[in-house]
Amino acid sequence: MPEGAAAGSTVTEQPGGLRSNTLGSWEVFAQGLAAAAPSVAVASVPFALYTAAGKGAAWAAIIGLVIAVLLATTISFQARRTVSSGSLGTYTGNGLGPAFAFVGGFSLLIGYVGFSVTGTLGGVLYVDSFLLELGIGSEASWFRLLLVFLVVGLAVYLPIRGASLAAKYELVFEVIALISIAVIIVAAYVSYGWHFDTEQWSLSNLGHSSTFVAAVTAVGAYAGFESVASLGAEARDAHRSISKALLRVVLIIGVLYIIATYPQVLHFDGINGDKAILPQLADSSGVGWVKPVTSAAVAVAFIVFVTAVTSSAARSLFTFAHEGALPRVFAKVHSKYHTPWVGVAFVGAAALVFSIVATFSSAGRTVFDVYGAYVTNWGFLVSYLLVVIATPIWLYKIKALTPFRAIVSGLAVVALGYVIVNNLYPVPEFPFNILPFVYLAILAAGVAWYVYLRVTRPEIAARIGTIQTLSAEEQERLADADIAEELQADDFKSDERQADEFPADEPETSSSVTPK
Repeated sequence: MPEGAAAGSTVTEQPGGLRSNTLGSWEVFAQGLAAAAPSVAVASVPFALYTAAGKGAAWAAIIGLVIAVLLATTISFQARRTVSSGSLGTYTGNGLGPAFAFVGGFSLLIGYVGFSVTGTLGGVLYVDSFLLELGIGSEASWFRLLLVFLVVGLAVYLPIRGASLAAKYELVFEVIALISIAVIIVAAYVSYGWHFDTEQWSLSNLGHSSTFVAAVTAVGAYAGFESVASLGAEARDAHRSISKALLRVVLIIGVLYIIATYPQVLHFDGINGDKAILPQLADSSGVGWVKPVTSAAVAVAFIVFVTAVTSSAARSLFTFAHEGALPRVFAKVHSKYHTPWVGVAFVGAAALVFSIVATFSSAGRTVFDVYGAYVTNWGFLVSYLLVVIATPIWLYKIKALTPFRAIVSGLAVVALGYVIVNNLYPVPEFPFNILPFVYLAILAAGVAWYVYLRVTRPEIAARIGTIQTLSAEEQERLADADIAEELQADDFKSDERQADEFPADEPETSSSVTPK
């Protein structure tokens, strides 16, 4: 055991091959911002809120922000103490054990892969729209396929080159897209006139169930912000940078949603819901000249979004493979860029296949995008619910649960539970009534694999969710409180056993304390 490790703790190796200490706080922040894709959400979420809640859309955006802040704060309670490329799956396992670590991680993986698929389709649609604005677009199948390969190629290339490079591009492109959209939003304010729409902010809207139903969509708009937690092996000063980035991303995009929702609702009475919203809003606000720029910016934002969630999905696959829960091939890293390139390629291939199917489907690409996003949202909701249940349990276990942390975590559980119930009852119309079962079928396949591991390779099943790094402060606190020795018998695996059972494919680069 290396010197300085907490007494009774277990020192394990970081996932082999990932380049540590390469991402600064702003690059970590950029990953979360790009994965949450505020520019993409601003282009679509306000109209979705308006469709469900009418003039209550602005209140729905605020409710969504409150829930997201509760969620981000709860996750940060763990992120300040321990980080992992396993993200929320590892955090879930801390409180609920390896089985739920697998369910939470696999559910989040469904979300990331689903976002890669739907984001690819969105990127193709907006690139197509931009080219049509220039008069060089085409409805031919070969042209649509060319766009699919273009978007997927870019979304795979950037994360393979490295999370640092991808993060830099992500932040720049996201800012450009938001500036372009801001022109339309400001014009919407100005064209309406300098008076206040009191109907939108009437407290009576909070008495309508439709406002809270719309909040389901508002919460889904934040999905992806937690991806910063997957950069634990690569971030500098990871415990501080990740916990801060979680709240920064949520607060920034929450304010953006509210600022963007109010003026868009002012103009939605004349909006055609079958067409792209922002170009119509630009026309009604008198800034039609910005449409080509907006289409291009949103297209880039979609590509950036796919890049970010592909990076997160690849790291989830990497962690599962390093733990032995998935084939070891996913634990391979690029010899030059030190990135999990096999996972990136796998996610890119999935996005490519589904985008091609959507291109030739009679249902149409937009319909595929809507259905895929709905199934994807379930992956995030379930993963979020598990982690907010697990966090106070883990904090209690390590004697770090305070009344404030218990209250915040409890409120997060109640809020997310309400969101999930509103996705199920009242029963939505077809096909949305069966799409949750599509998610459950995919999750069931993953759980069946875990059961197989539990029976045939129990040592692997027990290792899921164990690769993480405690902060130095937390190591000292555990040692001072004699908590590590108390947990040693049941909750820690020795580094020697882990090294013997799961040899790494690449040279290890750093050590970590694994609190299980």
